[in-house]
Amino acid sequence: MGSRHDSAEPLAYPTAAALPPVAGDGTSLTIRTAARSLQGMQKEALVCGTAHGPGWRLLCDEGPWLNGTDLAPFPLAFFTAGVAAAGLSAFLAVARQRGVAVQALELTVDNHYSMEGSAAQGTMTGSAHPAELDFAVAADTDPDTLAALACAALAASPADSCLRTALSGRFALVRNGLPVPLAGIDVWSTAPASDPAPLFATATPIPGAGFAADILRKLGGPEAAPQVPAGPATGVPLGLQGEQKRRVHVRGTACVRADGLYAIAVRCIRPAGSLFELLSDDAGGARAPSALAYLSAGVAFCFMTQLGRYASIVKQRVDAYRIVQDTTFVPATGAKGAAARPVDTQVFVDGEEPAAGLSTLVRMGAQTCYLHAAYRAANKSRLRCRKL
Repeated sequence: MGSRHDSAEPLAYPTAAALPPVAGDGTSLTIRTAARSLQGMQKEALVCGTAHGPGWRLLCDEGPWLNGTDLAPFPLAFFTAGVAAAGLSAFLAVARQRGVAVQALELTVDNHYSMEGSAAQGTMTGSAHPAELDFAVAADTDPDTLAALACAALAASPADSCLRTALSGRFALVRNGLPVPLAGIDVWSTAPASDPAPLFATATPIPGAGFAADILRKLGGPEAAPQVPAGPATGVPLGLQGEQKRRVHVRGTACVRADGLYAIAVRCIRPAGSLFELLSDDAGGARAPSALAYLSAGVAFCFMTQLGRYASIVKQRVDAYRIVQDTTFVPATGAKGAAARPVDTQVFVDGEEPAAGLSTLVRMGAQTCYLHAAYRAANKSRLRCRKL
């Protein structure tokens, strides 16, 4: 596939390109994401939900640690932005319900991950560790009330629900148009049959949509020039080496702009990465993607990165790959907190790699994906709330 470097299109825009409809049960929201590989580590996604409104076309890239071009936000940036935007929305909603006027609100989210093991031996595994959320609030009330609001917001956040509940994903695989059985992994038996590849040809911007400018943009490079260790005598960037033992730290800082949009600045702290800004319209508008659109895109992009990374390390014969992914969330009701359901993913692969190798590819993609690890773990987020 080509690169988006020479494209005049923005990194994110609304589109009317239709994904296959998602049958809702009236109590939940399903976000359906189609993603495809581009040149190098670039990927793009079409993200649509069961709610009315446009879908979104989003571009993702990686930094030098994975031999990317650093053109667009990395996968974990999308996920962190989703967690942050959902946290802002939940806090403001709870504050309104309890009659607390919020003059200003900021939220910092720190996400931590680790990777360890050998790709060749099948032991390489990604892990997610408890998220840290720090609310800073300007409001005419006491600190104890603000702390109670933050706790209630966390329980009401659908993004936090997928972190605190152990949810193992389900998968399906198609190679060159034909289904392939999977081994050693839960199977998504009701996966949609259609390859999403044709959708990207028709996913053009909606004319006159009035969406925000610069929904995704790069604000600057790393605070320090990233040093990219390579394997002995190989020149292979750290993230693409076959043996891994490292940690990743991503920080997102979100605030509410005067126009009601959320601005989330995200940077990879460890290893050092560039600073990106992602705008979110989480109040049902169409000016920018919602929190759950970003979160869902992040999961899809991270899994796609792991597929490409594993195939590259073990030299599988994979020409291109795409996925269709469903992420489902149940909003909080009354005293009952929000909930999430397992991620469902169908993988489409073009190439001559044998079926057994591709079954291993999907299993290792899930095993090494940081965000599938976040879903698999039951991590209680660490919460802090303070006055501005």
